[in-house]
Amino acid sequence: IVYSTSENREGAGTGMSGSEFAARALKTCSTIQQFRDLLNATDGKRRVHEHYAIIDSSGSGSMFEVDGYTWVEIAIVDSIGTMANTAKYHPSAGPPVNKSTSPDREARAEYLLTHGPENGLNYHYFVQDIIKDYCRTQLDEDFMPIGQYYTNPVLSRYKTAIGGVIRGVIPGDNPEIMASMWLCLSEPSLSVALPFFNNTGEVPDFIRSFAQGQGMAGSSDRVRQLIYDYTHGRYFDYFADTFVLVDVQSQTAVIQDSLFKSYEENLPSWLAVSPEVAATQMHDWMFAMHQWAKGMYDAIPRLLSVTEQNDTPVETMQLRQNYPNPFRDQTTISFNLEKQTPVSIIVYNILGEKVKNFEFQQLTPGIHEIDFYPLTTVSSRLPAGIYFYKLISGKNIKIRKMVLLP
Repeated sequence: IVYSTSENREGAGTGMSGSEFAARALKTCSTIQQFRDLLNATDGKRRVHEHYAIIDSSGSGSMFEVDGYTWVEIAIVDSIGTMANTAKYHPSAGPPVNKSTSPDREARAEYLLTHGPENGLNYHYFVQDIIKDYCRTQLDEDFMPIGQYYTNPVLSRYKTAIGGVIRGVIPGDNPEIMASMWLCLSEPSLSVALPFFNNTGEVPDFIRSFAQGQGMAGSSDRVRQLIYDYTHGRYFDYFADTFVLVDVQSQTAVIQDSLFKSYEENLPSWLAVSPEVAATQMHDWMFAMHQWAKGMYDAIPRLLSVTEQNDTPVETMQLRQNYPNPFRDQTTISFNLEKQTPVSIIVYNILGEKVKNFEFQQLTPGIHEIDFYPLTTVSSRLPAGIYFYKLISGKNIKIRKMVLLP
């Protein structure tokens, strides 16, 4: 159970405080229904104005907005409503009401989500403000667009924060039992911490992608249905085209499955890592992720209607994803210049060390390509792993990630 203050609610004059109520729930409730029963039994007896996020013993989850006298339940398996109910002005529904309650925002979101493209969320808004924030990658195993939106489990990377905390052991503890790692998933304002124990070395079943309809994985259900409806379902006039797919895939990343898979693979090895090595690895990982994120978000594409005016500054250069990626023996890096300019392309390893540098005094406007070979000498090559390539032209910098296979 996690709780936060709800400013638009008022508590009763006497009774349990928010923290006392949370403690009572933890001591007496093991299911969401028992939590509902506790709420009913304490109406008028709570000095509470809170939001409570619950995951019960079965893995089901829900959210409650509670004051001293009443409460409202909001299902967390419908997280797509978050994007719709916090949306800026929408021509079919107007702006969100100032200081509206959670039920009010949910009702507005439900209206937008159920009235189709003409009166609700139109295709332009859907692609620009929902798909690019909630989808996983739109690429196949060869890192090419697959021709339709990928409707497997999705997790927002725009409004979602993830984090991991490794819990160590003290002398006398059994490391095989006590060592654990907590993975935090959710929006930054409210995160759910999930435990991963070293002696099991795997992700709990209730948050896996096949646990549809409950737990964390169930939050993907609504957006998957929307994506299907707008691309190859009932709104048959709204098929995706390659141009839109390329725009969308540049905003997305493989989040859910790959995140869990990574923790499964690395969990058993953490006990063998010393604190000094762990600190160095974390620094290197954070640097690499920062560089990748900066490159990905430098030039977020924006869809425009014929009536909109684009006031976004014109890009003077574009750095494209290398192809093939991942690669073994050779890959091609391409970029586009709007004007004649000197250019540098630098390749870094995961530690931020420079492994290759290309210098060009002056390049003409247009598309340019260079071939990158992962060789250090005639007889040796770079180790497999993640690399970053940076395009520099004056004050303009672009960065992308590539993967070298063994």
